[in-house]
Amino acid sequence: YTSRHSRRVCGISRAIASDLGLAPEEVEEIENAALLHDVGKIHEEFAPLLQKAGKLTEAEWAIMKTHSAKSAELVSSFSRFQGYVVSCVRHHHERWDGRGYPDGIAGAEIPLGARIITIADTIDAMTTNRPYRNALPVEVVLAELNKGRSTQFDESLVELTISSMTVRRLIADPS
Repeated sequence: YTSRHSRRVCGISRAIASDLGLAPEEVEEIENAALLHDVGKIHEEFAPLLQKAGKLTEAEWAIMKTHSAKSAELVSSFSRFQGYVVSCVRHHHERWDGRGYPDGIAGAEIPLGARIITIADTIDAMTTNRPYRNALPVEVVLAELNKGRSTQFDESLVELTISSMTVRRLIADPS
């Protein structure tokens, strides 16, 4: 599941970054970060949490919240990904309002690539079946993104994402 999830997040991230008009080199860095954003879940302690059908306990949630830092640590072992890619991987669960993890940074402090991956990751989580719920319809996904403007997500990226025909096509066919 995580491999397919990472590929879908990569595709959505690429679409958002391209629609934003970023240089091809920056789009490629964001794609790399999106592909690798959850690689830390390879650690043994995450296996039972990823397979759990119900809600996570507070203790389990605390373990799960370490995956972005562990992912960044693994990615940092490759010199090619030092810097921006590692930073995007580390911060893909930060929130625009500063209430995310692992560092609680906010707004423009969060690397642009991480802000894009956050939206793509959220879209994929909502548009695929999970052990605890079925995939949500496109309209619900877009409404949830709107609800998270300026709290969870960068408002300008939400606007771009909602209006992107490429993203809408990817949401409609998440294979």
